[in-house]
Parts: sequence; structure tokens; C-alpha cells
Amino acid sequence: MKIIMGLMIVVTVMYTNSVAAVEGAKLVCVKPRFSKMLPADKSEIEAGAEFSFVASTRLNPYTLSIKLKDTEVDDFQVRNRNTFYQVSGTFPKSVKGRWARVHIRGEAKDGEGGKNCYKRDGWLLKIKGDEVPAVPEAAAESTVTP
Repeated sequence: MKIIMGLMIVVTVMYTNSVAAVEGAKLVCVKPRFSKMLPADKSEIEAGAEFSFVASTRLNPYTLSIKLKDTEVDDFQVRNRNTFYQVSGTFPKSVKGRWARVHIRGEAKDGEGGKNCYKRDGWLLKIKGDEVPAVPEAAAESTVTP
């Protein structure tokens, strides 16, 4: 009988501690993931080209923001594919003739990490267009050739 009572006390103490640990636990930030970016990293593309990437279902699609260089990308769609989100759209035609980074930012869904649980990602692209010459014209003209 003493053994059973002792066992019940041990079980009760263990259960009480585990409940207290769950109640005092903080939410763990599980950030959304981004992958399968197209066009591929460091590709050369035309101004106004199409793009796409995949986002995990942890993403709150209403918080997604996309920028090319410092220009906001407004022309994009987010499609729910049950196990992931398919994001696609077109880049603005105003950015051209230089290297530009695509910046992606999205927050986790509510209840999956609390506030300030977000992910930033991106990739680099070369935009065709009005190229800036590597050597200024004045410098090129002043070069003496034998």
C-alpha cells in the first residue's frame, strides 16, 4: 500500500510540473521558407520578365512583399496548392540595365511563432536594358593608340 501511495505522489508531481512547463512555454518561431526561384540566381533577364517561386504553408500570404532593387513589385499572385504556395508575377519594366536583387519578405501565420516571426530571402538578377558603359566615353576618347 505504501508503494502505491508513493507511486501516486510521484506521478502527481511529474504531471503538475509538465503542465506548468507547457503553460509557461513561449511560442517557437517557425519561419516560412522560400525556394525554387525562377529565373535562376544570377540570370540575365529582360525588363518586365516573369518570375515565380514557392513558399511553405507557414507563410501568411497577406504579409508577402516583393521588391526588385528598391522598386515594389505589385503585379504578383499567390496560389494555394494545399502543401505550398505558388507565387508568380512580373517584374516592373522601370528597373533595367543593372544588377538587381529580388527581396522577399513574409511573416508566419498567426499562432506559429507570434509577432516578429518572419523570413527574408531573395536572389540576384542581371536586368537587360540601357546599359551603363563600363568605361566613360570621355576616358575612352582620351586613350592614345599607337
